[in-house]
Amino acid sequence: MEQSILPTTPGSCRLVLVRHGQARSADGSYGPRTPLSPLGRRQAAASAEALAQGDAVAAVYASPWPRAMETAAIIGDRLGRSPVIEDRLAEFEMGTAPLASAENRPDLLLWQPDHTGAPGGETLRQFNVRVAACAEAIVRRHLHERVVVVSHAGTMEAVLRWAVGLSAEALWQHEFVLPNASLTELECWPDGRVPGGAPRYVSIAATGVTAHLAGLVTDL
Repeated sequence: MEQSILPTTPGSCRLVLVRHGQARSADGSYGPRTPLSPLGRRQAAASAEALAQGDAVAAVYASPWPRAMETAAIIGDRLGRSPVIEDRLAEFEMGTAPLASAENRPDLLLWQPDHTGAPGGETLRQFNVRVAACAEAIVRRHLHERVVVVSHAGTMEAVLRWAVGLSAEALWQHEFVLPNASLTELECWPDGRVPGGAPRYVSIAATGVTAHLAGLVTDL
């Protein structure tokens, strides 16, 4: 990964979002306990190497789901940082089911704030609120620092919604392309970038970068 084109600015945090590597279960299911595949571990190693080429990383945070924790462990080992497990970074749960495909996208039926992905599960509104609160807390904790956050496509989408100021009531009628082990970089000013400007400001430098993966790019 090339060094960020964004300067380190007083009052800001540089946030690098990493989607976990490819995950596979022996029985073909895909859910909260699905681990990385051998390819997923190679993808995580490539992301770790790319991140090591940039500025120093102050902390590595990870979702508690195995595929994110495994990815974060590989990255943390390369960067010399022990991952911090953050429950609020968990994916929006869709239940345990066969891997989705372009023709089988149950997530596309979830778009209103009160929709749930699993019986008795949290709503999209609740998911948005918890991820936004987590992003805000991490940014404020790491002003003037570069931080890596390893999670999931849905979680990363929720962070990006927070970044552009969408409320928890806003409809989910968009999609960011975020392949496995891709890198997304933001610079966040939680108290505004300039006096008199917006009270919170975020610059989105890149989303879903996969150049470091070469021939290892996968969506699922």
